[in-house]
Amino acid sequence: MVITFLAGIVLVIFLRTVRRDLTRYEELDKEAQAQMNEELSGWKLVVGDVFRAPTNSGLLCVMVGDGVQILGMAVVTVMFAALGFMSPASRGTLIIGMLIFYMILGIAAGYVAVRLWRTIGCGDKKGWVSVSWKVACCFPGIAFFILTTLNFLLWGSHSTGAIPFSLFVVLIFMWFCISVPLTLVGGYFGAKAPHIEYPVRTNQIPREIPAQKYPSWLLVFGAGTLPFGTLFIELFFIMSSIWMGRVYYVFGFLLIVFILLVVVCAEVSLVLTYMHLCVEDWKWWWKSFFASGSVAIYIFLYSVNYLIFELKSLSGPVSEALYLGYSLLMALAIMFAMGSVGFLSSFWFVHYLFSSVKLD
Repeated sequence: MVITFLAGIVLVIFLRTVRRDLTRYEELDKEAQAQMNEELSGWKLVVGDVFRAPTNSGLLCVMVGDGVQILGMAVVTVMFAALGFMSPASRGTLIIGMLIFYMILGIAAGYVAVRLWRTIGCGDKKGWVSVSWKVACCFPGIAFFILTTLNFLLWGSHSTGAIPFSLFVVLIFMWFCISVPLTLVGGYFGAKAPHIEYPVRTNQIPREIPAQKYPSWLLVFGAGTLPFGTLFIELFFIMSSIWMGRVYYVFGFLLIVFILLVVVCAEVSLVLTYMHLCVEDWKWWWKSFFASGSVAIYIFLYSVNYLIFELKSLSGPVSEALYLGYSLLMALAIMFAMGSVGFLSSFWFVHYLFSSVKLD
């Protein structure tokens, strides 16, 4: 309730600030607007650079596409569990459900990544197959690498908990015969869909960003504490369910927490993007992604804290490596998902902001 109330207050204040900014500009007559254009301040100054393509734009498109896929999988899985279609006592049902939803949502990942790629490239269709392939192989490739490394550790210690080789073959088959083709189908639809038109033209020469009082990346990584505050109490019960063998039943409550997390991540990213634009920093693309994606750093640090203070029964370095490996995979998945929420909400906001004001 407290988080919902605070999120509502932040949203109202933020919208009123932006609306007041726009109204004040629109109330001026033509001559006053022309004069104001010459002595602009704040975000209106970066009008010619705000949609300048970011560095490593291809990687950003791939990460946003993968994030949408993971986010969709998480939402659908938690909803099905909350509605009672998946028994919390049966761990296998949840994992199989997550895998199936993840593979099906490859269509959404390919579509979002390719459409964003075309928007950044001003409608250029070249390279959409390459982008789709990268989306299909980026996060699953990272997950596969972590799982293989952990499995080698388990085989080396002659553990019965190692994933059988036959299951690896099945996973690779599902990855390349179901997930990859579906991602390519999504990429095809993304290439066919019209790209998003920018409301303003980009200047040929990039504008110099004025010196900032504090490093902007420090603010970006600090922003992850707010979404983490939404999640961390529930995180204790999820960790206890995974590592302590306790059964987790309250999926309805988890769904509410998850929706709140998405809302808080979007708001944090919007506010930070607006702050950066107001100090004439037009490099908002990656910062909007990591402003909400940085919650993953705090989740991983919490996992380390949980290992030290709660999992005292873990014996040996192999068990600890296994725990940290799975925690890293979970943190990366959350970074992709929440980062895509932050980036897409910021992209929508910047597009809306600059299409609301007619600047010559």
